[in-house]
Amino acid sequence: MGMNGWAVIRDFIGVLETNGKLDRIYRGQADADWALVPSVFRDGERGIRNEDDLNAWKSQASRFASPMPIDSTEWLVLAQHYGLATRLLDWTTSPLVALFFACDGESHSDSDGCVLSIKRSEFKEANHTLTINVFADDRPKPFLINAIGRNDRSTAQESCLSLHTSTDFTNLSFESIFKVSSNHKRDTILTLEKLGFTAERLHF
Repeated sequence: MGMNGWAVIRDFIGVLETNGKLDRIYRGQADADWALVPSVFRDGERGIRNEDDLNAWKSQASRFASPMPIDSTEWLVLAQHYGLATRLLDWTTSPLVALFFACDGESHSDSDGCVLSIKRSEFKEANHTLTINVFADDRPKPFLINAIGRNDRSTAQESCLSLHTSTDFTNLSFESIFKVSSNHKRDTILTLEKLGFTAERLHF
């Protein structure tokens, strides 16, 4: 049963030999047909659309936030990792974490997954987030936020997040570098667990 998982990982490592560059980050999508759209801009999603929504989230989350976010960007990162719809897109510096999320999720077990890759130069690195207007409608480039250390889940996922306006994500130049057949998802997850990429570590 595990051989399929090892074969998938071997094939993925082979792809990374030519596509795995230091200037790239990765994203795993459980459905290869999904468009690359921040969740708050998807049809039917409400989430955190404005400052009032963010303040309402702060009042609810302040009871369990640890460490306490220090600015609006950190509050939005926390909301993203608790499943609220935001202007953020999840990425990771770890290709194997991306592969995990390409295979993860019972509700998408019948869909092929994929791993996306994008150059960091598509974004403006946000070294300081205190003064970012997270709801701005115009920017030269989306911000890229290093989320490692901002909360335990972000650190475990080696997470970085891109912060978007309502339109700038449509201009991102990314590649789909690997597809995982739905038939191989479960075996790949079980194999990744042997390498330390477990649901307990990445979802806690």
